[in-house]
Amino acid sequence: MRMRLSFKPSLVILPYFLLLAIGIVEVWSSSYYFAYRNNLNTAFFLKKELFFIGLSIFASFVSSLVDYRFLKNLSFSFVILSLFMLIVLHLFGHEIRGATRWIDLFGIMFEPSSIAELAILIYIADFISRKSEYKEDLMKGVMPVAFVVGLFVILIALEPDIGTAALIFFTFLGVIYVFGYKFKHAVGLLFPSLIVFAMLVYSNPQKLQRVVNFFVTKRVNYQVEHALIALGSGGLFGQGVGAGIYKSLFVPDSHNDFIMAGVGEDFGFVGVAVVITLISLIIFSIFILARSCKDKFGSSLVFGIGLLLALQSLINLFTVLHMFPPKGITMPFLSYGGTNLLVDSIFLGIVLSVYRRCPLDGEET
Repeated sequence: MRMRLSFKPSLVILPYFLLLAIGIVEVWSSSYYFAYRNNLNTAFFLKKELFFIGLSIFASFVSSLVDYRFLKNLSFSFVILSLFMLIVLHLFGHEIRGATRWIDLFGIMFEPSSIAELAILIYIADFISRKSEYKEDLMKGVMPVAFVVGLFVILIALEPDIGTAALIFFTFLGVIYVFGYKFKHAVGLLFPSLIVFAMLVYSNPQKLQRVVNFFVTKRVNYQVEHALIALGSGGLFGQGVGAGIYKSLFVPDSHNDFIMAGVGEDFGFVGVAVVITLISLIIFSIFILARSCKDKFGSSLVFGIGLLLALQSLINLFTVLHMFPPKGITMPFLSYGGTNLLVDSIFLGIVLSVYRRCPLDGEET
């Protein structure tokens, strides 16, 4: 007898709160010395993180109460708004370390590219649900949605944020392929896109150097080198919260993109394994819901959310482990950062909304 897996909301909610708790501890442990060195209160980043977490939990709760089908009506408007924000970003954005990824709104910094992830996933799901009869037609069923995704990808890649642009693009390819679009169409979109990504990398000396170091010279990036040392120094059970020095002294962004290095140093292999397990529980639960939801819009939206979170987690982890060139992708629910955490939390709220309202396999419609 074949066992049917069913979605358990507790396997999303509980890991979510546990990851937030680990993130609070690790953001403080990884940032207090950095804050002190920059003449800030040692709890500066911790206080901001607590604010972001409170806002994100509230946003997740509210989005779980909203009928996910309402998002379908807002799909096009949300795309226009997100594209407008990306254009404003290029005109008036705040540059940090050579990248214009943030807009300063009354003293609050936010990343339009994270909001774009939400907009594009809703739009892809809406398009699939409306145009599924054309999924084998390149011009009517593939190119319209590919054009919209392409606009987002180009605007984000030019920030430059090639990591997020690639994340959105490969999520798009994965969603359309899983929902019955022809493999040859997905491949047909892949090859010219790889050429465009290669040109963008080639035009940016810093990013080109990262790629050359990783694939050609095998030279380890300073940040990655010390992240690996921090990971290794944690051993099996870690050195204890705040006790490790590598993440604080030698790993830039150890409270953000490289937070897993801090987890390894403080909590050891066991801590890293716990984080990976918690994120995996969330992602696999989302995929189970996507498979059982009978509504095509809900199913494709949830699957897109699960795939994006999975790719985001893998890229972040592989970067820290020197299995991928540095990309500036955060670890979901764990890394410091307001917009990313807010959007990822809204994703989970949407997942719970789909669970509450979408007819599932084995239920009466």
